[in-house]
Amino acid sequence: MAADLDYKKMLLELDKSLNAEELKSLLFLCKDDVRKREKENVKRPTDLWEILETREKLGPSNLEFLKQIIGGSCNGRLDVLRIIENFENGISNIGQQTAVPVNHYQQPLQQPVVVNRVPYQMSPSNPTSAVNVDRYSKEINFLTKNLGKEWRFFMRTLGVTDGDMLSVEQDYPRNLRDQIYQCLVQWIRDNGGQFDRGRVIAALRDSAVERYDLAGRIEDHDI
Repeated sequence: MAADLDYKKMLLELDKSLNAEELKSLLFLCKDDVRKREKENVKRPTDLWEILETREKLGPSNLEFLKQIIGGSCNGRLDVLRIIENFENGISNIGQQTAVPVNHYQQPLQQPVVVNRVPYQMSPSNPTSAVNVDRYSKEINFLTKNLGKEWRFFMRTLGVTDGDMLSVEQDYPRNLRDQIYQCLVQWIRDNGGQFDRGRVIAALRDSAVERYDLAGRIEDHDI
């Protein structure tokens, strides 16, 4: 019973610590487990926890999926991941931590989470490093300058992993444009050196991104 109580406290603490943008990101990462109708009824993280429990994706002894989506949606916020770690370590005073208002947009910590991945490096030992992306500089620079807060959703829709994004953020922690640029360059390299215009346009029009203005300009070659 005590473990169940601490588990519930942990979920409530997570609910208090996550903001609206992070909840949106969590829903995106759970798109294969949360039906569209259910998604419309998710107003706060506790609603999502309940759905994941019914899918057997979450429980007191089943936290791997939770850690995965939290790590991929909170921009390296160690304070949020630490709530789960505290529960796993048997700390029972989770509820005594200072609560963060539900809609408070808290700044991420400077040190991002390391996801057991060697940061992507452009080096002679990397066979894809020889791929020339300069011919796509106009498209890359256009997206780098114009993608804003939607950039992570855009990258995920393209197929860039959260681990890749976190590695880039670790290498370029203070410059959003550098992060976007490096992720695009990596995606092109991983895509055989091709800038797939159709995939980019589709990703920009995806419901998680909704940058129809940018999609239209790329489609019309107006960049």
